[in-house]
Order: sequence, then C-alpha cells, then structure tokens
Amino acid sequence: MGLNEKIIFIGILGIGAMVGVISYYLFADLPPTPENTKSIYRQDLPPPSAAQASSKTESKVDPATVKADVTLTILEGSSAQGSPDFDPDELSAKKGNVIKVENADSVPHTVTNGAGPNDSNSAKIFDTSLIMGGQAAILQTEEIDAGEYAYYCTVHPYMTGTLKIQ
Repeated sequence: MGLNEKIIFIGILGIGAMVGVISYYLFADLPPTPENTKSIYRQDLPPPSAAQASSKTESKVDPATVKADVTLTILEGSSAQGSPDFDPDELSAKKGNVIKVENADSVPHTVTNGAGPNDSNSAKIFDTSLIMGGQAAILQTEEIDAGEYAYYCTVHPYMTGTLKIQ
C-alpha cells in the first residue's frame, strides 16, 4: 500500500468516526416511540378496555384478609421460558369459590383467560391485572359458568394453565 492509499484510508476512517460521534450526540436523547420499537419479540398487552371489562371477577379487597377456597401459585422463576410456571397447572374450583393467586416470582404476572394474546376472548371472563412480585390477587368465580378455561400470563404468554369450574 502506497502513501496516498494510506492517507485515503486514514481519511475515510476519520470521516466515519466523525459521522459516528455526530450521530451519537444528535440522536442519543430521542425517546423511543411506538412507531420505532417494532420487534419480532415484542408482544402487545390486551387493550385496557378488555381488562376493565373483566373487573367483575377481580376483587377490590385485600387478598391477605380473604379466606380462599383454592390457591393458585405463580412459581418463582416462572418468567424464564420453559420453567415451571403455575402450581397447579390444572386448577379445579367450584362455581362461587374464591381463588387466591399468589405471585412467588420477583416480576409481575397476570392470570388472564384465553389461549394467548391473539385470542379474541382474552380477558373477557377473568383477569387478575398485574400482580407484582410477592403479592396476591383474588379471582371470584360466581359469574363463571362451569367448564374448562385456558389461561395465560399477558406479560409472559408462554405461561399457560387450565381452570376447571365445576
């Protein structure tokens, strides 16, 4: 490589470095917007209206003060895909039972009816809303008809289970 080629090479590197530094300072403070956060890994939560529609099964009382007929536990580490998630995976309750959902994990979870976020009936029968790590929620089953209902976590849709109402 001759002297002229070395000078051109160093010049191109210098111009690239200047463009990089200028771009960094111009665009580093731009906040992300919904238009520029598209990803194949991103999964949107159900619309708020669906969660509000299911408030009839979500209790407004403190779960610590309610005697539950059945307990569903969200296991520690369940947010890691492939880990055990709900205990039990198939929960049985009688119509009218109070189900206490305890989140033993350190991250938020939900228990929402449906086969997943693309299910058109998602959150129309029951939804706990977000349960923070170490906290609990109550599901009341008075208005849930007998049958089997798939449920999942809206934050981690690979977490699934089945609720059987007798």
